[in-house]
Amino acid sequence: MNKIDKTICFFWVGDKIEIPQSLVQSIRLTMGDNVNVVQLTNQETKEIKGVNSVKRFDLSSKIMIARLQSYNLYENETNYTFFCDADCVFINKLSLPNIEDINIFLSPRLKDFKINYNYPEYYEEFVDKTANEVMPFLFCAIATKGNQQKFFKNLLNICLKLPNRFHNWYGDQYSLFLETKTKLKEFGLLDPNIYQYEIKEILMPKKLEKIIEDGCQILHFKGSKSKIHIEQTMALLSYLINKRNT
Repeated sequence: MNKIDKTICFFWVGDKIEIPQSLVQSIRLTMGDNVNVVQLTNQETKEIKGVNSVKRFDLSSKIMIARLQSYNLYENETNYTFFCDADCVFINKLSLPNIEDINIFLSPRLKDFKINYNYPEYYEEFVDKTANEVMPFLFCAIATKGNQQKFFKNLLNICLKLPNRFHNWYGDQYSLFLETKTKLKEFGLLDPNIYQYEIKEILMPKKLEKIIEDGCQILHFKGSKSKIHIEQTMALLSYLINKRNT
């Protein structure tokens, strides 16, 4: 029996669990039981079917603080840990980079744009800034080797010191920028086309097959308009995997 050396962690709180349920289902479709799947959550949220364990914490009601608290409190169970957003779908087995002396891998932002500094409220820090200037890394994909609780504790402490508006929105990404901007050489990079392929429209079978064949591992359904495509994508993924295995 092969020893499991990877853990996939996701954070989710709330009554609606269809999105994280699709995430876990996709992990089991592509990797079976060969990966440890951990749900990070509060004391009330239901357990997602298919996880290996649920880690419950007393978390803040502020979503950005709660997320960073859960990452900080989680004690790694395997050598490699991959933290991902719940609105992701795995389409291939997870394979992580292994670079000597690099223990944390971050996901760079692909698309740059002028930030609307009045959304969802006024952010004076973002006036006349582009996304890459103040939030060059996304929080949807972070890979670690060994115990990196200190890193997440640093992010949490930074976020706690930010104005309250960051505790509801942008706090994770902005804290990540503040923590890493003077020590970028300490971090490795995750290819966005592999670990956070952004989906904006319905995928046709040939398109999804091509994305899988090109080596993409994870689709990211970022934003409310893309999340409506998760159910259809899961049905198509299940069909393609069953077809391949018959």
